[in-house]
Amino acid sequence: MIFIRGKKVLISLGGTFEPIDSVRGITNKSSGKMGLALAKQAYILGADVTLIVANVSVEISPLFNVIPVETAEQMADAIFNVVRDFDIFISTAAVSDFKVVQYKNKKIDSESSLSINLKPTVKIIRKIKQINPDIFLVGFKAEFNISQDEIIYCARKQINDAGTDIVVANDVSNKDCNFGSDKNEVLIIDDDVLYVPLANKDEIAKTIMNVISEKVSCR
Repeated sequence: MIFIRGKKVLISLGGTFEPIDSVRGITNKSSGKMGLALAKQAYILGADVTLIVANVSVEISPLFNVIPVETAEQMADAIFNVVRDFDIFISTAAVSDFKVVQYKNKKIDSESSLSINLKPTVKIIRKIKQINPDIFLVGFKAEFNISQDEIIYCARKQINDAGTDIVVANDVSNKDCNFGSDKNEVLIIDDDVLYVPLANKDEIAKTIMNVISEKVSCR
């Protein structure tokens, strides 16, 4: 696993928060546990690790250089500003697909009925290879209650659309490996498919980093 020693590794983690008004917003249940487990493993293997951290439920070690963000736009800006300087980018963050069209700079009266217009956020993963064509790009796909064949199809679509080198995909409808759990069960997908059975996220991270290291060594 010496192939990532000295490499600069960027990892995004956590869930973004899209404000509706001054106190409310749209978010998700991402904990940041998988991203942090990968960061620890990359650090153990000798990589120089930087984290772009949205909302998480884990404590981030001061060993890591941390860039804090909250919204999808802030995460995109932070990544685009630094990603050209990295060898590997692991995109574990659960980035909101939508944000509100018109943010209210006050608390909306809870007695009023409310409808919210949404617009798409930027697809960060699709911009990375445009900025840094040589980076080794790792995407994550969290799907819900679909077949394994459908998961593989979605992952390979991301590879085609974004140029990801590998995609780590899982089904978060599984109660043992949903958002915030301490375990995971994943598929690591490129031309091949590697099934990684249910294990704690530290063990899953070791397997993922082993695959990354081997793929990087072959470039």
